[in-house]
Amino acid sequence: MNYYQQEIDDIYQEFKTSEKGLSQSEAEERLERDGLNELQTETKIDKFKIFISQFQSFIIYIMLFAVLLSLLLQEYVDASVILTILVANALIGYNQELGAAKSLEALKKLNFIKAKVFRDGVLVEMESKYLVNGDIISLSSGDKVPADSRIIIASKLKLEEAALTGESLPVEKNNMPIKDEVQIGDQLNMLFSTTTVLEGSAKAIVSYTGMDTEIGKITELVISAEEQQTPLQIRLDDFGQKLGYAVVVICIIVLIVMGLKEFLASGITKGVMLDVLLVSVALAVAAVPSGLPAVVTIALSVGVKKLLKQKALVRKLSSVETLGSCNVICSDKTGTLTQNEMTVTKVWTFDAEADVGGVGYLPEGEISNQVPSMIFQIGKYCNNSSVYQKEQAWQITGNPTEAALLVTATKAKISENNIERVDELPFDSSRKLMSVLVNNDNHLKVFTKGAPDQVLAASTYIYKDGKKIALTEEFKNQITDKIHDFSSQALRVLAFAYKDASSKSDFTEDHLTFVGLQAMIDPPRPDVVESIKRTKEAGMRVIMITGDYKDTAKAIGENIGITGEILTGVEVDKMSDEEIEMHLANGTNIFARVIPEHKQRIVSALQRQGHIVAMTGDGVNDAPALKKANIGIAVGSGTDAAKEASDLVLLDDSFTNIVNAIEEGRGIYDNIQKAIMHLLSGNLSEVLIIFMSALFGWSLPLTAVMLLWINLVTDGAPALTLAVDPYGDDIMQRKPKSGGEGILPGPELTLITTMGMYSTIIALILFLIYRGDTDESLMYAQTTVFSFVVVSEFVLLLVSRGFFSVPLFTNIWLWTSIVFCIFLQLVLIYTPARGIFELAELESNHLISICIAAFILFIVCYFTMRVLRAKKLAVAD
Repeated sequence: MNYYQQEIDDIYQEFKTSEKGLSQSEAEERLERDGLNELQTETKIDKFKIFISQFQSFIIYIMLFAVLLSLLLQEYVDASVILTILVANALIGYNQELGAAKSLEALKKLNFIKAKVFRDGVLVEMESKYLVNGDIISLSSGDKVPADSRIIIASKLKLEEAALTGESLPVEKNNMPIKDEVQIGDQLNMLFSTTTVLEGSAKAIVSYTGMDTEIGKITELVISAEEQQTPLQIRLDDFGQKLGYAVVVICIIVLIVMGLKEFLASGITKGVMLDVLLVSVALAVAAVPSGLPAVVTIALSVGVKKLLKQKALVRKLSSVETLGSCNVICSDKTGTLTQNEMTVTKVWTFDAEADVGGVGYLPEGEISNQVPSMIFQIGKYCNNSSVYQKEQAWQITGNPTEAALLVTATKAKISENNIERVDELPFDSSRKLMSVLVNNDNHLKVFTKGAPDQVLAASTYIYKDGKKIALTEEFKNQITDKIHDFSSQALRVLAFAYKDASSKSDFTEDHLTFVGLQAMIDPPRPDVVESIKRTKEAGMRVIMITGDYKDTAKAIGENIGITGEILTGVEVDKMSDEEIEMHLANGTNIFARVIPEHKQRIVSALQRQGHIVAMTGDGVNDAPALKKANIGIAVGSGTDAAKEASDLVLLDDSFTNIVNAIEEGRGIYDNIQKAIMHLLSGNLSEVLIIFMSALFGWSLPLTAVMLLWINLVTDGAPALTLAVDPYGDDIMQRKPKSGGEGILPGPELTLITTMGMYSTIIALILFLIYRGDTDESLMYAQTTVFSFVVVSEFVLLLVSRGFFSVPLFTNIWLWTSIVFCIFLQLVLIYTPARGIFELAELESNHLISICIAAFILFIVCYFTMRVLRAKKLAVAD
């Protein structure tokens, strides 16, 4: 049986303790047996491990193999250049991730609090980590609960449990056993570690410590949750493997063909074998887009900086792109979709009903109708909370519900200073009322607020037209109907009443005059409706997962545009994973009264269906699901636990920044695709030129050193500028990419294949035109093809950008790199440096041929791109 179901005497007996607490010796024995009351955390991040992780990609493996082979062939320059690129890329990723890489220390720190505990019958203060099961603890307003405990005595006790359960309102606690099995949010006789006492006091018996507490179970979930590979990592690894296999096959074929040719011509010698191997290495270098890792890393780093300016902190580099791929956002309600600030929205009296403008604790807003000021006076003075401004933000002390009443009184311009509180009858769970005795210009009055049914039961009159009128059944029905009306809108309703008191002895809660109702809610954030609308336009689904009640979740969902079937945590408990998947497939978009395990099951079910899931949240209860999701998004005002489990932290809690991050992620993915298309189309051309020449038994149009120059200089530099390329205008009107979609979908793959083939055909034609029968003519042919391939890279780059609707003359860095690379090529040809590459000094007819060939290539590639883009858009529609 659970402790919340047991009588207090039975719990005393089970823990072998009493209201005087344990003896110090007994406590020490239990501490030795059960361990400290603290949370376990993972091992701290290893810097070396972070650095090594930068090399865990199939493309990187291929490049490392090329380095090794180059060293074996004593091609030290080639090896050094490739290795420098790899190390520079690793350092960029390492520095970016090191600053964000932290363990779960924040969860551990949550438990470093002081506890007041009875030892040997004496109340002492000690660090909470020394508490043991059976300890009797004392709590008062402002204290953090040091361990999960069963309440023995409670006096007007209210706790703030939002970070653990998602419940936005203070939870009133008592010591009464609960008959049925209930979720932690409904265990009203239990206190949970790290929650906060808002009001009242209590004595409780410690029942769970350390990892056995509810917060400990969440910690265990966070530790055990597997890190999900990002879509980009999956796609790049898959792409790298396929590319690697293709490179191996091509190199083997070229090796066999060239080796056979040389054997038939002059026999196999050591020199011949080295030449053949060197060409194979050059092919491997040419086939692998060596600039790609740097482009990916720089693009992600640029995205991180852009998002930081928009108040979104990225903790893991690859997470930026993941946002662009996700198609489901699972969002916590309290503090994420809503303000986490109770706000009065409706006021009703027998004279009039009014809407109250404004949101949260900011004391600004209009009241739409004239209602008696009495209802606001009662709310202001029957109140123990305060609202104040600190650093341009409005904050509260005390109960959020009472704070909302103070804000509404300010909006109603209630500013009497001649009312003085004389006495108070505090709120308690049995009466469900709070009353104060006030002196108003030497006239005593009783102000009462509380649950509508209790206030109504204590009332004899109503307040209408400035005077008391007897409360009739007709009036009672009007009040009841209005209560039901407000409640159906998921509004929290409080009733207000007063009476004149002849003396202090008349301070009782009977014969009251019913004044009216105030209805409140934790309102949606002002930007959330538009943000959800934008996510839907972008083809994404938003699911609300909250610890709040079903009716409240439904009302908030309807207000912000989240509709569909609603399931509660109790219903989820009874379902298998397959049943949860079925409900998700049938349009369940709201989950209410859930606990952390439910959130993980929901996220896992969506992932099994092939969805890429982003999870937002702010509480400790969100941490396991944040880590389990493909990308976890914590809001800045949330707990450290949520932030440490997340990939992205919204510094100003704005839901809009999630949409901005999605746009940034999609833009980064586009830029990475542009880079791959540019690099692969050029690389394909280079490989086909060598492959076809070897197949036909021709002399090679491109030498190994030429290929290295093209791939690492004239090819790589412009590709890097794509990391900062503008995004297309239609980026947020597209559907998210399918989880099974490769890094290059059909249209993109077709485009780079055709562009590579066009370039190859034109290059081989140029080679045949100029090669002649002499070594000199061969050198001219090779130099012409070499220069054409360099220029063709720029043509292919511009066409690839056009596929993504990027205007031609944007990105000054790209155009600067193109001009610079052309300048380097001319320097190479028309200075003594050409001797190193065995180049000829081209004449005007060669240059004209190159320009004509490049123009023809641009025309055929451009029209092919337009046709393929039109087909892709037609399929998307």
